[in-house]
Amino acid sequence: MSIRPLAAARQTLAIGVTICLAFGPGFAAPAAAPSPELGHGSIHGTLYMSDEKTTLAGAKVRAINVRTGTEYSSEVTLRNGGYLIDGVPAGTYQLIVEVGDNLFVVDNVIDLSRNESAAHSFAVQPQKPASGSDNRTPSGKGKATPVGEASIPARVFWKTPGGIVLLSVLGAGAVAVIINSIGHDQSGSPSAP
Repeated sequence: MSIRPLAAARQTLAIGVTICLAFGPGFAAPAAAPSPELGHGSIHGTLYMSDEKTTLAGAKVRAINVRTGTEYSSEVTLRNGGYLIDGVPAGTYQLIVEVGDNLFVVDNVIDLSRNESAAHSFAVQPQKPASGSDNRTPSGKGKATPVGEASIPARVFWKTPGGIVLLSVLGAGAVAVIINSIGHDQSGSPSAP
């Protein structure tokens, strides 16, 4: 049996495998184009009457980008008062609750990050005048106030009991290291014979 044809076959096989590995991925089916909604988020929640307990049916929520003026809208709410505005790009939005011909402006704008799903529930307040709208936002009959969003004051961790304990432990450890290093001769190396 001759070795020469076997070596040639091995070399041909190696070249074939190299070509398949190098160009094989290029022969794959092209991937589908990304959806234009990729990276967009949503704003959702529940709408209530002014008592903040009775859900509001027949309303919709509009989100207006304060920079571009682009508007996104929910479907009309059903008996549960739930709304969803889907496919909203990242940005800052003014929200307006629309009930028939009446508009209720939310005082605070909402910042939406990429892929964020923000939950905000509101109660319409016809007796309270709307404020904070700009020339891109229609004037409202009243305001829509947040429901169920607690305003928690920011606390500095280092002033909390846990932060004080952590600072005390770290300080005591630093003092112990300093005291321990003063009592030892630092001239030798631990790896020296």
